[in-house]
Amino acid sequence: MRAEKPDSGEDQDLDFDGSDCIWVRSIRDYTPLDDRSLLIWGGANRPYYVRLVQSTREMGSAISMGVQSRDDSLCPYGGDALVFGNFDPYPARVRSVSRITTEQAEQLLVRYGKKDADEPQTPAPKEVKGAEVEELD
Repeated sequence: MRAEKPDSGEDQDLDFDGSDCIWVRSIRDYTPLDDRSLLIWGGANRPYYVRLVQSTREMGSAISMGVQSRDDSLCPYGGDALVFGNFDPYPARVRSVSRITTEQAEQLLVRYGKKDADEPQTPAPKEVKGAEVEELD
């Protein structure tokens, strides 16, 4: 099953089927987006968009994440998987890993409702002198 690509122009350069890898020792944090996708922050606070083969309910409630890999990197091939918490007996196999920019990570957090969109504040109109209105009785 292929992921639907969004219609918004801002995400056209986001690779939803990425084949990047993350050095396991560089993983610092993760944020679940839904039951099948998450953001992982690697070294130098670099974000990665990760999609799983199957949904997992454990991801949203787990306080820790483990990695099952055949080497020192988490990749979408070779059977690499994530384990969330201590109670899920089935590892969540990785479907894709896409290295993204910080701006793309922010867009994904907003899209999945994990963060409010930063709306630019509209400045108050400036008062113009000499534009007074006189009422007639």
